[in-house]
Amino acid sequence: MHRFNNNIVLQGMLALLAFALLLVVAARALQPQQSSAPDPVLAASLQEPQQPVAPPDAQSPDPSRDGKAVPASVFHGTIARDGSDFVFRDQSGKVYRLDAPEKAKPYVGKTVKVTGQVEKNANLIHVQHIEMVAA
Repeated sequence: MHRFNNNIVLQGMLALLAFALLLVVAARALQPQQSSAPDPVLAASLQEPQQPVAPPDAQSPDPSRDGKAVPASVFHGTIARDGSDFVFRDQSGKVYRLDAPEKAKPYVGKTVKVTGQVEKNANLIHVQHIEMVAA
């Protein structure tokens, strides 16, 4: 009976060794192939950018595309509330969004003069100053 137990232990150890070997082969097959030539796509994605990129906070709100300063314009009209935003309606009826709600809030419903840079493609005024004028 003692000999019978040794055979069972030996068979179990061989089965365990075969299973371990199978796991090693399977793990090796799942690893990516390493070649001596670097992958150009991977190498390009790992490179640092050539020019530093400024964080969004550091970029100026200059709406011009050619880098030249856009002069401030003066607009006459009224300030209104549009949901949580503030808008400016000029004398011709054109409506612009305002980027400075804290400056616009005191003037809701009033006739004002707004000084700022206009971003025409977005109908947005970058407000520099707002003042009330006589109607």
